[in-house]
Amino acid sequence: MLRKLVYIGSFPANYRKRSDVSGIYMNNQKHYAAAITAFVVWGFFSIPLRAIREFTAGEILYFRILLSAATLLVIIALFKRRDLRADWNKLLSSSRKQMRTTILLTLAGGALLCVNWLTFIYIVNEINVKTASFSYLICPVITAVLGYFLIHEKLSTLQWISVALCATSCVLIGLNSVLELGYSFLTAFTYATYLVSQRKNQGFDRIIVLGVQVVFSLILLTCVQGYLITEIPQSGRFYAIVAIIAVVFTVLPLFLNLFALNKINSATIGILMYINPLINFTIAFVVFQERITMLQGLGYSIIVVALILFNYPQVRRFQMEVRLKRSS
Repeated sequence: MLRKLVYIGSFPANYRKRSDVSGIYMNNQKHYAAAITAFVVWGFFSIPLRAIREFTAGEILYFRILLSAATLLVIIALFKRRDLRADWNKLLSSSRKQMRTTILLTLAGGALLCVNWLTFIYIVNEINVKTASFSYLICPVITAVLGYFLIHEKLSTLQWISVALCATSCVLIGLNSVLELGYSFLTAFTYATYLVSQRKNQGFDRIIVLGVQVVFSLILLTCVQGYLITEIPQSGRFYAIVAIIAVVFTVLPLFLNLFALNKINSATIGILMYINPLINFTIAFVVFQERITMLQGLGYSIIVVALILFNYPQVRRFQMEVRLKRSS
């Protein structure tokens, strides 16, 4: 409904129905809070990762997913058995085409999470935090573009201009290091694809869907375990930090993000996603003392302009929602 409002001056044409719009805003507040919380938590993710930097990305990823899967299975067994039965019956009663689509989207989501997590861990611990931050700086734009092509969410002319500027920024940063840009783009693309695909994967309990995805990820990683893990870690500190990563930096924010996607479109999630890289950039420069080159600085400056242009329509929408809320 909000996406169909038409502006006349500074007020929407159906302003007389503002109580209805305000009600939608109020009903969605918990979804906005969930998305914001998820991205704030992820903003600090580089700190526990760097604390176990001596271990390989494959080792960290495998045990992160193993402990995440165990956590989710316990939650489902204790609190979600009724929902699990209901979801199973719903899946069986759906058409064959719908069943195939649901299974494909769910399992594809698990595979995308695998790749996204592996590349992000590698970037933080083997390259630098600012490159990891750049991944999620461009991720919202990629999310919205994929939303346009895959689920037909609209983009304005101004937003397409910002997409072109974003591409220009990527080229400039790529001139400094093609490898770093490649890792950043892969991380951003896999997570953007995950977000958009899960907006089409509706109607099932989010914890159960996430549990299936993480267990599927664990199965995939177990198949290639010999390539990921050369020696089983013996450090109790490693498992303690990975357990924190699994619960606080994996299960909790992923569930909050999936919950938010029930009511918030991909473009709005894209705006809130900037919380993550902003915190990450701050940590990179303040905590880990990283620096940027002049070329990188130019690229970042262009992308800031691109992001301002890209988010202008959404900012206007937020302003309208706040105005309606205050006047109701």
